[in-house]
Amino acid sequence: METEGKVIKCKAAVAWEPGKALSIEEVEVAPPKAHEVRIKIAASGVCHSDWAYLYDVAKMKPRPFPLILGHEGAGTVESVGPGVTKVYKGDKVIPLFLPQCGQCERCLSPKTNLCTKNWEKTQQCVLADGTSRITCKNQQIHQFIGISTFSEYTVVPEDNVTKIHPDAPLDRVCLLGCGVSTGYGAAVNTGNVDSGSTCAVFGLGAVGLAAVMGCKAAGATRIIAIDINPDKFEIAKTFGATEFVNPKDHNKAIQEVLRELTNGGVDFALECVGNVGVMRAAVEACSPAGGVCVIVGWVEVEELSLAPLDILLGRTLKGTYFGGWKSVEAVPRLVQDYMSGKLLLDEFVTHRLTLDQVIKCKAAVAWEPGKALSIEEVEVAPPKAHEVRIKIVASGVCHTDWTFLHEVGKTMNPQPFPLVLGHEGAGVVESVGPGVTKMSKGDKVIPLVVPQCGQCERCLSPKTNLCTKNWEKTQQCVLADGTSRITCKNQQIHQFIGISTFSEYTVVPEDNVTKIHPDAPLDRVCLLGCGVSTGYGAAVNTGNVDSGSTCAVFGLGAVGLAAVMGCKAAGATRIIAIDINPDKFEIAKTFGATEFVNPKDHNKAIQEVLRELTNGGVDFALECVGNVGVMRAAVEACSPAGGVCVMVGWTRMGELTLVSEDILLGKTLKGSYFGGWKSVEAVPKLVQDYMSGKLLLDEFVTHKLTLDQVNQAFDLMITGKRLVLRIY
Repeated sequence: METEGKVIKCKAAVAWEPGKALSIEEVEVAPPKAHEVRIKIAASGVCHSDWAYLYDVAKMKPRPFPLILGHEGAGTVESVGPGVTKVYKGDKVIPLFLPQCGQCERCLSPKTNLCTKNWEKTQQCVLADGTSRITCKNQQIHQFIGISTFSEYTVVPEDNVTKIHPDAPLDRVCLLGCGVSTGYGAAVNTGNVDSGSTCAVFGLGAVGLAAVMGCKAAGATRIIAIDINPDKFEIAKTFGATEFVNPKDHNKAIQEVLRELTNGGVDFALECVGNVGVMRAAVEACSPAGGVCVIVGWVEVEELSLAPLDILLGRTLKGTYFGGWKSVEAVPRLVQDYMSGKLLLDEFVTHRLTLDQVIKCKAAVAWEPGKALSIEEVEVAPPKAHEVRIKIVASGVCHTDWTFLHEVGKTMNPQPFPLVLGHEGAGVVESVGPGVTKMSKGDKVIPLVVPQCGQCERCLSPKTNLCTKNWEKTQQCVLADGTSRITCKNQQIHQFIGISTFSEYTVVPEDNVTKIHPDAPLDRVCLLGCGVSTGYGAAVNTGNVDSGSTCAVFGLGAVGLAAVMGCKAAGATRIIAIDINPDKFEIAKTFGATEFVNPKDHNKAIQEVLRELTNGGVDFALECVGNVGVMRAAVEACSPAGGVCVMVGWTRMGELTLVSEDILLGKTLKGSYFGGWKSVEAVPKLVQDYMSGKLLLDEFVTHKLTLDQVNQAFDLMITGKRLVLRIY
């Protein structure tokens, strides 16, 4: 669609006020005026200055809000305003926060790169006419330093744009719009680092790493990288650092450490932190015999204090802005240097994210125990390393969700609130964090309450499925780093068992997700995330039900019905279904039950009834209620001649007491968690079994409701109904 001359509607990350998270909004970007260029932004670096102007406002001069940040971008010219002759529609360009008009006194001077064209206006976050070209919700949105690359389109003054090579990869050369050019130029331009010299670079963010690279390019022999994060040394070596010093490893000032290491002081010190204390340390780390300190880090309102003697004896203190480059003419050459291999850029990029990384969506939030869930707009952050963000399509409603909400402290340990429940879901991978290799965007997946890392001692053992990876954290309803990826009303919202499928989007550890068949119907296979897998596996895995045996299944919720189905699949001849609700017998027959016993129909204990019915006891009893009294009844209903009782129902209320003789004479009591399945490898096979007709799932669903009806779903579940929520 032709957009030239028209207002373009697009997405942008708007900062409505300082200290608050950016909001992804639809904005209107007006056509360019005279000597302006409208750019379709393809990629943008994220610079610390963006963060500082939003969150560290005490150290910065105030900027007007609302505001679109971003100043380290690259893109393609969409259209040009009247009088523009330097770039044309379709050109690849980099917008520059530092202009170069080529005509002012400063542009004509070799001593500075600080062009005055539109300087005051762009510092006020507007263009030459005192306004912005971006609006949202009928408000003017200010353009950070006149640029605003956190928008799909932006308008920039002609003198703040430079044309680059048509083959340049925009997602790399965007970094030359600020950080890399600044740090690299601080060494090769402003500092004029000598060949064979000793350099110290303070701070190993992108600017500092670029300064290291500049020192190496200039021929420095020793390049000492200084940072309080030891993880940065390996990457600093990539750029040329020869040594690493962590100030935390020493009980003296870093300048003293450096003077001792270098026999009096370094030849060049580059301060890339933006902290006046570090600036002074950098000056004092320089050799008095002509040492040069270059201030690169940006800070606006704090004052630097120095001992005059430090300068008087022969040190030089310099400052650099955009690395001293004449911006419009220099940046295309730096792009060429990257393309020819003289300048590193790929190595600066650790993550690739989209503009709308934080997703706003609906979720059912439990603000406090015992209260109805509230449908809220939540923010779901991007996945971190080894995490997966999933668009949830459907979720089962498990009795455990209800129990953790309404019986907290009774049958369940207290959970932290606020909380998003749900753990029996299926969806599609929206994005993956760094290091994820098992699945990709677009894959159909099921999140799992039990991880399978495949590496821990338990995963390598055939005796258990209880992987230890992140177990303690997810039981605390957080992810590996101790936090959640879901927030609402500026509060962290805990993720139930690390999952939270009662949300349109969620983030789950990689080892708690399994990829399934692309044709699987998500509103059915979601049930394999908990209940069906648990009950079915309790019979075929944990219980190892024999062909021709007699089984009793206590409780005919979804787990119990799945246990009935498991007993049938294993070849049991008699399957006695036990529940106090007679309406459940017909559905139990569908899954394989041959008989039905209602404890209310008898004036004796159910275990006595079962022993009479089976001439001494059942071969297998599966307790799917989660009640210690029923558990004891199940044990006592087993045949003393090798009867097996499997505990499947979940409870923390009360203690199970047994007659020791019941076990001593030959009965076996087992527990089953998630049906004994090795989760990641087993669930895709169960999906295939459903798709081939070996496993029933459709029959488990009596109602389909929407996320907005989640409280109604709980009410129906308590009356014995089995439900799936359509999240989308």
